[in-house]
Amino acid sequence: MPRSSMRFAVWLPLLVLLGTVLTVRAETAPPIASSDTNVSGVVAEVTECKRKEGTLTVKIRLRNTGDAEAKVDVIKSRNCDAWYLTAGTKKYFILRDTEETPLAPQSDPGGGVTARIPANGSFNWWAKYPAPPADVKSVNVYTPLTPPLDDVPISDP
Repeated sequence: MPRSSMRFAVWLPLLVLLGTVLTVRAETAPPIASSDTNVSGVVAEVTECKRKEGTLTVKIRLRNTGDAEAKVDVIKSRNCDAWYLTAGTKKYFILRDTEETPLAPQSDPGGGVTARIPANGSFNWWAKYPAPPADVKSVNVYTPLTPPLDDVPISDP
């Protein structure tokens, strides 16, 4: 076996193991805010609220703690405005591109986003919002699935 192939054979299992450890660690990162949802057994966890270049990216993991698959209507009938943020007295809605498409997961032809989450599984949702001013250090996250998630800290690069 050539020397370069031998090195590859030695390093490949270590790289696979490292990738597995990093994947598990990323999935189990502690949330920065969480709440029960109005769907039995499903918990909403804010995993990121990051400001960069005038945009605030919010990521929410919906985690099924139940014993059966959970169906969650994340967006209904193109109503992305039900997912918004507040900071002070200002409300922030999901950004849209030049074709008015929300900067969030793509919806089905009816304008909905439905997650089918297996038992002990999760679904990751995200959206881009206009960033509040730099002196604002937290936001309140409003969803149609949860009570308000208050004082979610914003991370800056």
